[in-house]
Formats: sequence, structure tokens, C-alpha cells
Amino acid sequence: MPIHEHTGAQVSEDAFRLPEDLTGISDEELASLHERAVAEFTEIYEAGATTESLARANELADAIEKVSGERGTRAQAVTEAAERFEQLRGRVQATQVPDEPDPAPQPKPEDVPGGGGDEPEPPAEPAEPAPSQEPALVADGRRKTNVRDVVKSGTSNLNARLSDAARYAPNPRVPERNDDLVITAATPTAGAPIGTRIDTMDRLIKTIANYAKGTAITHGQPNYVPLASIQNNFDVVLSDRTSPAEVEEKLKALTNPDVLVAAGGWCAPPQIRYDFFDVTCEDGLIDLPTIGIERGGITFPVSPSLADVFDGTFTNGTVPWVWTNNDDIAAATGGGGTKPCVRVPCPDFETVLLECYGICLTAGNLTDAAYPEATRNYLRLLMAALERAMNIRYLAQMVAQSTNVGTIGAAGSGAAAPLLGAVELAAIDYRIRYGMCRDAILEVILPSWVQGVIRSDLAKRTGVNLLDVTNEMIADWFDTRRVRVQLVTDWQVRATGLPGFSTPATAWPTTVDFLLFAAGTFVRGNGMSLDLGVVRDSTLNATNDFTAAWAEQCHLIAKLGHESRMYTVNICTDGTTGAADLTACGL
Repeated sequence: MPIHEHTGAQVSEDAFRLPEDLTGISDEELASLHERAVAEFTEIYEAGATTESLARANELADAIEKVSGERGTRAQAVTEAAERFEQLRGRVQATQVPDEPDPAPQPKPEDVPGGGGDEPEPPAEPAEPAPSQEPALVADGRRKTNVRDVVKSGTSNLNARLSDAARYAPNPRVPERNDDLVITAATPTAGAPIGTRIDTMDRLIKTIANYAKGTAITHGQPNYVPLASIQNNFDVVLSDRTSPAEVEEKLKALTNPDVLVAAGGWCAPPQIRYDFFDVTCEDGLIDLPTIGIERGGITFPVSPSLADVFDGTFTNGTVPWVWTNNDDIAAATGGGGTKPCVRVPCPDFETVLLECYGICLTAGNLTDAAYPEATRNYLRLLMAALERAMNIRYLAQMVAQSTNVGTIGAAGSGAAAPLLGAVELAAIDYRIRYGMCRDAILEVILPSWVQGVIRSDLAKRTGVNLLDVTNEMIADWFDTRRVRVQLVTDWQVRATGLPGFSTPATAWPTTVDFLLFAAGTFVRGNGMSLDLGVVRDSTLNATNDFTAAWAEQCHLIAKLGHESRMYTVNICTDGTTGAADLTACGL
């Protein structure tokens, strides 16, 4: 019988096991996995709690959540696909026009009086050029495939002429104008079969509100259900049946000062764009060794260092001690001391508790249903803000637990040389203080904008070409000094005189701080991670709202090492080069 890898308990052969990859499993198999896991969990729960059964129950609960998440993701994909199909169907329906009647049959030559079968056939008319494969524009600015463009593909003239449009426009027939907004049911839950027209906006709002109020709690797996589909009807649609005369007529109706673009363009009303502009990026986050925290915090001993037991002096009364011949004679004659011995001290203990960081986003049912892009975009921004807030907190805690050495280096001596010199001096001093190897790697934390400072300084040096200094070159300079540099984006920013402030920066900062410590000095503890996703309750339903997202994470920063130091360096991006300008010994 196999052994459970965590508890050491025996597990039956037919016990539930979660496959590593769920993506290749069918929906039926996924449902079976969920059913088996729930059944085993229920059996364990009803049998009573033990240490072994608790571990197995926790494993099953994780598996059930993973399977449920996969099922929810698939259901969401199916729902979105169905919604997209309905949208595509509406676009196709908007282009449908009655078919032209078949042309009257032409009499055969032998049926025409005077026409003989031996007479030559009239020359065939030249075939119409094949339609261009370039999609054609319709009035809303979109392109439609398999129809010919009204302007020749590749033309560089922005001011399209009507004669050009007429030349490339196809045959007539434009759908009848419909000023009403066509709203149809997108799901049977809307109270009518799919495709049924919803007559009024009041009925649409009532349908959405009633469904939202009756939606059950999803426990972390939100289920977005489209209730209605809005089909656009355009005033002007240019198709392969539009005649040159009708193209001119329709374009004239659009050529008025309210809708004309500056360069002429297509003269169509502006298309509404519902996508949001988002340039957020979660880079420059602090990278620390990470451990799991189970009981809300961690207690650890304060580690003594070489500096705590060795002050650099040697006598017959110190440890380590030095025992000379004279000390030995004095001890033998009763006039000297004895070799001392120290006792192992009881260590001090440090306790650090978890801190929790979270977000909560409330959205209106109607807003989310009618404009889900707004909810998703704001949720992305909120998650990015959470990452930034946690990163700021981590760095602030590291700074608070660091020794502030003060300013190193003279002002007005450049930027690249003082910074590299300060980092190397600090690293050598730290290694010697704690008896480390000469080539031991130390951690250095710097703001990400320091790369630009170094490049700006070097670019101003005379007599050398340093205009193309790369980030890799700068990293190599720090590597030579045996330090691992982390460039973070949420430290020494967004304040007066620093990048990211509300007032745009016009000059580089004149000082920069950096942290230096041995690898492993700081660790990050990860505790409970809770993401409830969409939550609905009676209070929010009363105002037709719901919690679109609620997430909470708990972390801590513990300083397990001896010391972290913070230095301030004077920098000036003036291209200064060493003793040619310095009046005192510098870095």
C-alpha cells in the first residue's frame, strides 16, 4: 500500500489522486474527479479529525478548488464564445440583403429569326476583375472580408475622390434604414428564447436587475452570463451590390462639417472604442528568499557574528587569547593570570508577525453587464496597485531594519565613479567586518533610475565615446565588484525631486541611497492567501451591486542576518573624471 508523501500514512490504491495537468482532461473526466474528491473528503470529515486525516483533508480541499477552478474557466470560455458568436451573427445579419432575381433566359441563336447555328458567336465581354482581397471599410470603421474596397488597396492619397470611389464600388442595394436599436435575448435565462427581441430599454434593465439579484454566491469562481445582445444597424453600408451612383449619394449625405475628418478620410462618424489604455507593468519588485508561514508569524534566534566575539585585541585575558613565555612564567610563580574561557550565551529571540494586504472592488450589476471591459480594466489596475503597495511596504521594512551609515563621497565628483566606488568600499568593509570571503557575493538594492544616471554621466565625458552604454555593461561593472544589484521601481520615487512625482522631472537627483547586506539577511514569509473573486450578498443586492473582487495576502519581512546597511552617495551627472577636477581625495 503506498505511503502519503506528507503525512507518512498509508493510502489505499483507489484513493483520489489529482493529475498534474488538467488541461488535457475531458469535461466528463473533470466532473468525475470532482465527484470522487468530494466523496473522499466527506468520508474523512464524517469519520472525525485526526492529524493524518487533517493533512489528507487539506490536500483534498486544494484539489477540489483546483478542479472547480478549471471547470469554471472552461464554463467561462464557453459563455464568452457563445456571446462572441451572437455578436458575429448580428454583424452578419446586418449585411443581409435580398438576392437579385435571376436574369431572364436569353434566346438561343437558333431560336432567333434569321439566326443560324453556323454564325459566329459574339465576342465575350471582358471578365470583371477579381475582387481585391483587402477587406472593405463599412460605415462604422470596421472592415468586412470577401467584398471589394471602395478605394484601391495601397493608395496613399488620404483625400479620397468620389470618382475613385465610384470606379471601384460594386452593384446597388443597401438594407433599409432602421433607426431602432435591436436588442435580443442572448440566453434563455433572460425570460425568452435566444434571439427574441427585447422591445424597450426598460425591459432590458429589469431583466438584468432581476437576474443579478437572484445570482447565487460563486465562492471564488465568478460566472458571467450575457443576458442580451445589442445589434448595431448602420445608416450606410457599402457592399458588393452598391452602385457608383448610390455610393456618391451616400457619401454626400455624410459630407458635412460635423463628421468630416481633417484629411477627408472616409467621412464616417467616429467609431466608439471600448478598450482601455493600460501600460502598467509589475517589474522592479524586490526579490527575496521566501518561506511559508503557518501560524501567523515566525520566531527566530538573533545570530551572533564574528564582530560580537572578536574585537581585534589579543591578551592573556581575552578570547581568543595569546599566551606568551612571560605569561607562563608569571602563572607558574603565582604572579600571572589564567587562560580564560567563555560560556555559550543564551541567544535572544526575535518575533515577526504577518501583515495582510488586500483589495476589494465593488461594481454595479448593470455596469458590469453592459460594460464588462470597465470592470476588467479597473481590476487589472487594482491588482497592479496591490503589487506596488506590497513592494513599497517590503522595501520600507528593509530600510527600517538597516543601519543608516550616512553620506559617502564628495559632492560634484560625477556619478558613475562615486557610486561604483562607494558600493565597492562598502562591500569590502562589510566582508572584513563579518569575516567573509573576499569574493563573497553581497546584495545591493538600488532604484531602477540609477542606470540612467550612470549613462547620463558617462555620455558627458570628453575624449571618449560612451554614448551607447548598455544595461549589460553597467551590470558587468557591478559584477566585477562581486555584488548582485537589484534595481527596484518603488523606492526613492514619486516624491519631490525624484522620478514619478506629480510634477515631471527636469533633472536627475543629486543623491541616491543603496542597501547592502549578505545574501539571506532578509527573507519574506508568505502566509494565508485568500481570493474570493466575485461575492454577492443581500446588502449589496439591495443597491444592485456586487463585490467584483476581494483578495487578501499575508506576508512578513524578517531580518535573519547580522546587518543591513544603507548608504547615501552624492551624484552629479556632469561627466567629471577623477583628479582632474577633485580638490580632495574621493572615491
